[in-house]
Amino acid sequence: MKLLTWKFDDEILAPIDEWNWVEITLTFENGSKRWSILYTPERLKNNLSRLNIHPPGLFIPHMIIVRSYETDDIEMVLRYLESEGTLLAASRAFE
Repeated sequence: MKLLTWKFDDEILAPIDEWNWVEITLTFENGSKRWSILYTPERLKNNLSRLNIHPPGLFIPHMIIVRSYETDDIEMVLRYLESEGTLLAASRAFE
């Protein structure tokens, strides 16, 4: 299945201590849509450093860690995952 387009579902907030992830929607050439969670290393670290986090870890199979939320970086990662045949595993179908 070939990726046609993707878009941000969330606004990217700028504070340095931000810890939440950003969701994206992926649209494929057959019309199907999937979604993924994007995390930067800084936001992931901020999340896991919160004192009130329980449990103190997480597992999200449809999470992609990207260097930044710059569209060029995300595009490059998504196209790489697609070329490796792992983009479907890194995303979830809309239900």
